Amino acid sequence: MTTNLTDALLSGAAIGQPVRELERRVLSSPRPCTARPEDWFAEEPDARSGRAREIYEALARALCRGCPVASECLELAIQREGARPGFGVVGGVASWQRQDIKRGRGWSVPRRGGR
Repeated sequence: MTTNLTDALLSGAAIGQPVRELERRVLSSPRPCTARPEDWFAEEPDARSGRAREIYEALARALCRGCPVASECLELAIQREGARPGFGVVGGVASWQRQDIKRGRGWSVPRRGGR
């Protein structure tokens, strides 16, 4: 079973900040974004594959572990994606987890992959 995420993942300072401010913070901070592109955008598992999703989520957390701007990066992705589903790992979070965060904020977002 995947973790249901809320805004608790985001630092209070990141939530609702303007996109330009989030971009400034993310781009001006030294970050350990050194993984291969195929790690950030690995094929996403089927919604019915709970174990595969758990593994993908663990990879997402590991990719961003220790990043000083992970919460800003995550908030920036949420704002840029809007209601649309994103793709890949951002801020230590998989795309379906970002959709869960948006739903938790009361956004009307489409469900993907039978979820």
